Amino acid sequence: MSPTFQDRIISLLAYFTFGIFSIIWIIFANMTKKTMSTFLSFNLYQAIFISVVLAVISYIYSIAINILSVVPFINNIARWFDVFFNQTPLYFTFTMSGLLVTILVVYLSIMSLLGKKAYIPVVSDIISSNFGG
Repeated sequence: MSPTFQDRIISLLAYFTFGIFSIIWIIFANMTKKTMSTFLSFNLYQAIFISVVLAVISYIYSIAINILSVVPFINNIARWFDVFFNQTPLYFTFTMSGLLVTILVVYLSIMSLLGKKAYIPVVSDIISSNFGG
């Protein structure tokens, strides 16, 4: 059975809001006793999981850059990498990290609008095994 248009739009909003709409929709569905399709629950939980993973990666990255910036000889490389990856605009105002995250969100959103489950190697396997799919 193909996902409904409503499921597709909810999945799209989940990815564009980095999981905030997912949390709101899951709470709403539980309060109104609505059952979610496997497509919708897969996309909602994947959006939440991806946003948590991106936040953790960002936090670990900032800690690593701060530690490496005081190490002699490595501090210049770490500073250069940080400037290139997070501060230098490559395309309009997109930095390399911002461009990668935007490409990821656009891919996930397009796949959810097409009614297909977007596959991200480790993340999708974790979500499928825990939340259906």
